[in-house]
Amino acid sequence: MRLLEREHVLETLRGCPPGHLALVSGEAGIGKTALVRAFCAEVDRPVLWGSCDALRMPRPLGPLRDIARATGGELARVMAAESPRHAMFSAFLDQLSAREVVAVVEDAHWADEATLDLLVFAGRRISSTRGLLIVTYRDDEVGPDHPLVAVLGAVATDRSVRRIRLAPLSADAVAALAGPHGLAAEAAELHVRTGGNPFFLTEVLADPDPTVPVTVRDAVRARVAGLSPAEREALSSVAVFPGHALLPLVAAEPAAMDACVGTGMLVRDGTRVRFRHELARLAIEDGIPPARRVALHRRALADLTSRGADPARLAYHAEEGGDVAAVLEHAPEAAARASAVSSHRQAADHYAQALRFADQLPTRRRAELLERYAEACSRVARDTAALAASRQALECWRAEGDREREAAELARCSHYLSHVEENAEAHAAARAALDLAGRLPPGPGLAAAYTWSARLLMRTHDISSAIESGGRAIALAERFGQRDLLTVAFNAVGSAQWFRMPEVAEETLKRSLWLARQDDDDAGVGSALVNLGSGAATIRRYALAEHWLGESVDWCVAHDLDGTRGYATAWQARCLFERGEWARASAVLERAEPTARAANRIVALTVLGWLRTRRGEPGAAAALDEAWELAVRSGDLQRLWPVAAARAELAWFAERPTDEVARETYELAVRLGHGWAIGELGQWLEPAPARVHPEAAAPYRMAPAEAAVAWDEIGCPYEAAVALAGTPEPGRLREALYRFERLGARPAADRVARRMRDLGIRSPRRSTLAHPDGLTAREADVLRLLREGLRNAEIAQRLHIAEKTVDHHVSSILAKLGVPTRRDAAKHGEITDPR
Repeated sequence: MRLLEREHVLETLRGCPPGHLALVSGEAGIGKTALVRAFCAEVDRPVLWGSCDALRMPRPLGPLRDIARATGGELARVMAAESPRHAMFSAFLDQLSAREVVAVVEDAHWADEATLDLLVFAGRRISSTRGLLIVTYRDDEVGPDHPLVAVLGAVATDRSVRRIRLAPLSADAVAALAGPHGLAAEAAELHVRTGGNPFFLTEVLADPDPTVPVTVRDAVRARVAGLSPAEREALSSVAVFPGHALLPLVAAEPAAMDACVGTGMLVRDGTRVRFRHELARLAIEDGIPPARRVALHRRALADLTSRGADPARLAYHAEEGGDVAAVLEHAPEAAARASAVSSHRQAADHYAQALRFADQLPTRRRAELLERYAEACSRVARDTAALAASRQALECWRAEGDREREAAELARCSHYLSHVEENAEAHAAARAALDLAGRLPPGPGLAAAYTWSARLLMRTHDISSAIESGGRAIALAERFGQRDLLTVAFNAVGSAQWFRMPEVAEETLKRSLWLARQDDDDAGVGSALVNLGSGAATIRRYALAEHWLGESVDWCVAHDLDGTRGYATAWQARCLFERGEWARASAVLERAEPTARAANRIVALTVLGWLRTRRGEPGAAAALDEAWELAVRSGDLQRLWPVAAARAELAWFAERPTDEVARETYELAVRLGHGWAIGELGQWLEPAPARVHPEAAAPYRMAPAEAAVAWDEIGCPYEAAVALAGTPEPGRLREALYRFERLGARPAADRVARRMRDLGIRSPRRSTLAHPDGLTAREADVLRLLREGLRNAEIAQRLHIAEKTVDHHVSSILAKLGVPTRRDAAKHGEITDPR
């Protein structure tokens, strides 16, 4: 069929220079492949073509393997050697850098996680190459929860990206195509029924005799009805192979195959043959009688096994062919390979595939399979499935009478219970694991029991107990060579140390990080990174926190760790919120993918509700109520404290009592000795005891003016303004009002303005408070002193802040004013200072 109404998009492709990524999207059958093939046919550059498989569990890096087979060389070598992913990805990038080429990755909506990571890797670096990378995908199959969304978001702002979306054909185009078939009179009906979809239209026009079908399946089957039995058998033989079939493996007569190619039902590409569209293949496959379909899949399995095919393909044909033994052989191998390249979703799916047929396995082997499945599920936040699998594994070990493995799995089960916020049951399981392992000679079971118990205690902020249990876990794990447990134990101890000995916490967590990297433990790396970030953020060391949280998000995106990524992203939003960068915090929350994991939701909902509270926006109570309900289920201080503080602040603005909102959580913080929680919650009690409590964090125990300086040095502008608002001094009250207005904290600003009126202090008009360049109050102060020619040390002395803080303010001023030097900033137009 002619390419109608595609010249403008074809021209866009022609205009894409080397070093660009072209994203070609549209609904199924819209003509993405036809467009790209037309473009590739006219370029004088080599074309590298790879396709994603329509398997339920696709081969990891399938398109890259296709390209490697075609190119040979270093890429083929590293792929054949199953080298680490970075070597594979780098070899692909080298292909794009060595010469001007066009690389195509087709049907990315079917991509496995490793291929999605490849697209992010290549997309972010494409501008430094000589290649043009074209990626096609069905946008009608890419909903908000689709994994491809994260890839599209990762490259969204890159200038080297071109987006091309194909629209349906117009009624005029349908008429132009229908005319040569003698169907011009039916063109309007054809347009309505096909929706202008070129594939639907092509299938109908190829055989105009039957009544025009209303679905593509009807269209395909109408065409097939006119073929000979041998040709229909040829189509069935190809249809059981998703993506493509190797000609030697197709059980069909050569003449019949040639006839199918001649009619356009099939397309031959060297030694491969495929349907022109996956929808056509599915339509044919659905029509194969069950017994015949099983026979075809079994033949495919035998032939592919003899060729040493990818275990993912073998597992697919084994299941479709009802070969249970082959499923149990190939599915776990496919899962292991997927896990090795960080395609943890595929790993979980393949383990689940094996477990569907695992009833006949020996109990021990089934237990081991269940454990691996639970771990894979946990990595992609399928927490309910992980817990169910762990419980089944536990029953298997009990049936086997293996008390060591039972104790170890019972301890691990406590971890999965905590992920679904069944914390009372989680702690009970941890105690039971310690009790059971304690009745055995010291071994891996006791190491596991102490390890996971330490992690639970860390989460509840029982810091002393967490450090003690973690220390025992480290000793046992080292003694028995349990490196996976050693990674978790160092993580638990380091995370707890933030609240007792922060000077050593980072190094302890780095030890966990090093072990995880040494063992290629993706989840361990992600967990260490996120706890480095969230722990530093909890004690308000933001520069350190933001560094590690950024590392965590990047790692989790690249290694398919959905649960940890969601937690790190929520903490990024919280850091931005506490540092007064509310617009950026909102943007992070809006981009964050929804998650079922309660810990992630609590952090995200708390930030959202607190933002709405401080901005005076609707919906604050709803967000905080949901967060509170989840936090109460956990019972953990780290979950309860921020929500309680936010709810107390919301109550204060609504002029409701705050004591009852914060009291119970405050008392828990006092029992656990958490200074930051004591201070933040204590300020809402009546009367407020925070400033006299010896364990409250330092800024909460200071006089207002001193506290404002401390908060500025920490990097919390809202808290600094709150401190200033606690004095009766006119100058400081004006400063507080000025700061609240800059932040967009309208309710707090209104409170200060009302207090100033009550004290008889004239407050500036709201219109005079808005800085034309978006500088904060402190930045405006620094800029004013820059104009006086002061150096950073002199500015720090004048404003009673740290010199390092002045450095940060100067950098921010230069960025906001868009000037390169402090001299240029000093020359910037005069500003309004309401004070």
